Amino acid sequence: MGIKCILLALLMGPCLVQGQAKQRLIFNSDVSSRDSELYSINADGTGLRQLTFDAVSRRGNDGGQVSPDGKYITFATYKYGGWKVALAKSDFTGQKKWTKGPQYTWGAAWAPNSKSLVYNKVATKSPPYFDGDAEIFRMNLDGSGDTNLTRTKGLDHSPTWSPDGKKIVFFSDRDGSLDIFTMDPDGRNQVNLTNTPDIDEFAPCWSPDSKRIAYHHMPKGKGKRYIDTYSMDADGKNRVNLTGNQSAKRNLYTPYYPGALPIYGYQTAWSPDGGEIAYASRRTGNFELFLVRADGRGIRQLTTNGGINMYPHWVD
Repeated sequence: MGIKCILLALLMGPCLVQGQAKQRLIFNSDVSSRDSELYSINADGTGLRQLTFDAVSRRGNDGGQVSPDGKYITFATYKYGGWKVALAKSDFTGQKKWTKGPQYTWGAAWAPNSKSLVYNKVATKSPPYFDGDAEIFRMNLDGSGDTNLTRTKGLDHSPTWSPDGKKIVFFSDRDGSLDIFTMDPDGRNQVNLTNTPDIDEFAPCWSPDSKRIAYHHMPKGKGKRYIDTYSMDADGKNRVNLTGNQSAKRNLYTPYYPGALPIYGYQTAWSPDGGEIAYASRRTGNFELFLVRADGRGIRQLTTNGGINMYPHWVD
C-alpha cells in the first residue's frame, strides 16, 4: 500500500486499498476560527478536516507541504518568534523549528527525494528580521548545507522543485516586474522565462512530468487588475491562458494589504495525475479554492465555506 498511507491515515483514517484513496489537498483557512490553520479536503470537495489548532493569534499556520515519501510535513508558523519553517512528522508529532537563525523564513518545498528543501529567507544580519531581500535558500533535511541560491536585489519567491529533480522554478522582480524563472538545484543557470515588463507573472508550479509550468498572469496598470491562470512549456514557450474564456474578469486582484505585491495566497498546484491545477481566487468575492483542467476546458469551485482559503498543495 506504500508510505503515502502514513499521511492518508492522518487525513482519512485507516489506509485504503491501493487505487481507492482519493486525491486530497492541504490548504490554509480561517473558516473555523479567526486565525488561519491547515486543513485538508478531497479533490471532489468532500471531507473537509482541520489539521492544526495552535496558530498564533492574527498570524496563522501557512503553506503546508508533505514530503514525497509521506514521512514529514513542513509549514510556516509564528510560534518560534516571527515566521519560521516548522518540520513535523506527517502525524504532526515531533514538531520543531527547522530553519536556522532569527530571520523570517517560509515557503519550504521538497526535493523529489525528500532529502532537502528550498525555502524563502529574508537576507539580513540585523533586526528587523522581516525587512530585507527575500532570497531562496536550499538546506538538507538534517539542517546541513544551508545555501543562498539567488543572491539578488529584490524579491525571489515561491521556489518549487521539478518532479524530475533537474530544475527549480520561482518568481522574481529583479528585472522590474514579476517574472517566472528557473534555475539548477545549485542556483546556476537562472533564466527569465517570461520577461514581460507590462505583465506580472507569479505563483508557478510544475506539471507532474516536469514538462509544463502553471502560473498566474496579471497585466500591470493603474486600474483594476485581473488574474488568469496560464501554463507554458518548461522553457517558456507555448503559453496558454487556461481561465481567460471563463473568468469574465471576475478574479479581481486585491492586495493582501495596501501596496503589497501579489505573493500572499495566490499559489498554484498541479495535481499528481496531471489533470487539474488548484489555485485560490476571489472570483466569488472572497478567497476560495478552485480547480481548472490542465487543458483549460473547465473550472470548478472546491471550497464554498466563506472563509479565506489559500495556499493549496496536493497530498498525493
